[in-house]
Amino acid sequence: MPSIQKIIIAFFVSLLFFATHLTAGLLLQERKYSLKKTALLWGSAGIFLFLDLCFCFVFLSKPWRMLVALMLSYLYFWGIFICASADGFWKKCYLWITYGCVFCVSLSVSFYGCYLLVPNGSDAFVYFIRGVLYGVICFAILFAYHKYGRPLIRDVSGFRTKNWISLSVVSAIYFFTFVILLSKISADNGINPNTLLLFSLLVCSFALANILIISNIYQMRKEARDELVRQNVEYLMSYVENARKNEQESRRIRHNLRHHTERIAAMAREGNTEGILAYLGHNKEAPEFPAWCPNATVNGILGSYAEKAKKAGVEYIAQADTPEQSEVADVDFVAILANLLENALNACVALKSSGPIRVHIRNVGNKTVIAVSNPCGADLKLENGLPIARGIGIDSIISSSVRYQGDINYKIQEGICTACVILNP
Repeated sequence: MPSIQKIIIAFFVSLLFFATHLTAGLLLQERKYSLKKTALLWGSAGIFLFLDLCFCFVFLSKPWRMLVALMLSYLYFWGIFICASADGFWKKCYLWITYGCVFCVSLSVSFYGCYLLVPNGSDAFVYFIRGVLYGVICFAILFAYHKYGRPLIRDVSGFRTKNWISLSVVSAIYFFTFVILLSKISADNGINPNTLLLFSLLVCSFALANILIISNIYQMRKEARDELVRQNVEYLMSYVENARKNEQESRRIRHNLRHHTERIAAMAREGNTEGILAYLGHNKEAPEFPAWCPNATVNGILGSYAEKAKKAGVEYIAQADTPEQSEVADVDFVAILANLLENALNACVALKSSGPIRVHIRNVGNKTVIAVSNPCGADLKLENGLPIARGIGIDSIISSSVRYQGDINYKIQEGICTACVILNP
């Protein structure tokens, strides 16, 4: 085959596989960077794929050129996916390895389709038919995932490390088996009944395994939701208790204020101005109400942690402009803001630091921005903008943020950790 024809075929194949890999990456990822940076990352992957295929088509023999080219590009795209997605590392591995299994199955079926439909076709025509068959199968599976699988997967935190490692190992076993079988199917250069039987059994086994995996993911989602509900109830009960205490204090102050007023009025009737001034100077009691913003839930959370910070000897500075009626549900404010403040206070207590804890809540256009900063230890490490060591608190923040297409980012600068959550209600 002339080299120019090889390059044309390589361009067609690279365009097709770039489209499927890109679609898979965009459907599977939780975007971490801006649209511009994300586009640059995936664009570099497309350039690599084309150069990779050109090299393999020109310098490798027919049985190996496709397999080597596709595996190299698949691994490169895997690296881009890990970099571009904000999810937990092992969840990203599971998703991309499972896509690799789908990729191998689709490609194997396209090989068998060409062996059956065009056994004596030219190389160019075979590659075209194979590409069409692969594209139809792969895109059908990806869009089925987008409709039915993505909502389920997004509900489960990527930071349940042990669960995702187990699922990744299962998918990896199938992936390497499919790769070996794909190389055998390619080398057969025709339909081998034994290979076809083995491939069919493996696909059925993979389908059954994924049914079990989906049930496991459902269970993970149920556990995450149950834990979030339990935690939200705890925070809401704390808020109610704090509101009850504030109401009792308000009643006490109002009751005492009547006596103070009567005392001042009596001295005023007597013309005892100096007595009034002395009395006001000694009476320091005055009502103190949290008034950061009109929103009762945000005020309650800020007030509750202001009291906790005061007891712990930690400086606490808060600013908020949340309206009385916010598009963010109260239960999600509890899950996000209360967890951020709890983590910040725990960090200060662990470090025996006096803070400060700084809280900024702003409505910017249609977005709600929540930023909490506090001193942190040198042992706090970040991965993909999130702490490597994570508990249920951060899982709750992520789960609630996902409902608002939220962006979450942690950064550490000069010993200060700042957590920023941007919600799009």
